[in-house]
Amino acid sequence: MQVDIRPIQSALNEEIISIDLLTQGQIGPIYTLQTTDSKYLLKTSDPSERLITEARMLKDIKKYEISVPAVHAVSDSYLLMEYIQEERVDVKKSEVMAADLLSRLHRVTNESRMYGYWYDTTIGPFEQLNEQTQYNWTLFLGQMRIMPMARIAYDKGYLPKEVVARFEGLCRDLYKYIDMGTITPSLLHGDLWSGNILFNIREAVLIDPAIYFGDREMELAFILLFDTFGETFFEHYAEVHPLSREFHETKVPIYQLYPLLVHVAIYGKSYLPALEKRLKQLKV
Repeated sequence: MQVDIRPIQSALNEEIISIDLLTQGQIGPIYTLQTTDSKYLLKTSDPSERLITEARMLKDIKKYEISVPAVHAVSDSYLLMEYIQEERVDVKKSEVMAADLLSRLHRVTNESRMYGYWYDTTIGPFEQLNEQTQYNWTLFLGQMRIMPMARIAYDKGYLPKEVVARFEGLCRDLYKYIDMGTITPSLLHGDLWSGNILFNIREAVLIDPAIYFGDREMELAFILLFDTFGETFFEHYAEVHPLSREFHETKVPIYQLYPLLVHVAIYGKSYLPALEKRLKQLKV
């Protein structure tokens, strides 16, 4: 993709010295951009609302004094952000920093006590549907997360019809598995693997959000799925938000279904055995 730097130059009001490809993102190339005084991160894509939505999510998180990159300019084809300089941090220290950051994020709720968000968000290359009037967590989880992603994976030819039917049955009965009386809506990052939290000696910083209001333990199940953090993180986090009694046995296999379905939809059938393992744990 050829990058037109003219609008970026205008937005910065600084001379751009160099622009270098950093990596290929899920929706387009990502570059580092150097000016005389500063370094920036530039995400690009074919014209769509995705980068505009990402900028909106970052700004929303920042309102709560949670560390995310500052947004400098955005359009339907590029997002110019602060470049976060990573530094080597001791593993235990980084896990304590992450636990502090996420426990603060998860304290954020909303006055209406709703699940979802005020607009549709994104996760990876996919739209993430939300509702503004959903007060039932298990209905939201089934109707707005698990089943839409199962249908995407099915339409791509990765998820057998029989497995879709098992998901439908599970989603009808989610209220039987989860005690909703102990859950309040928490603001979630939504896609918290190790690549989406950066560290330096000053702080931990969240990037690439997929935000919505949900059970905070949804985030923790995601963290366990990809071994993002270990025992130090969970001990420190639980000092602020103790884990529910049903977390490990019931919530973890249920809550890991959604990110696994996202991975099936992106990467294909190699993630089906992991899905099957969770469904068998749940006797579905």
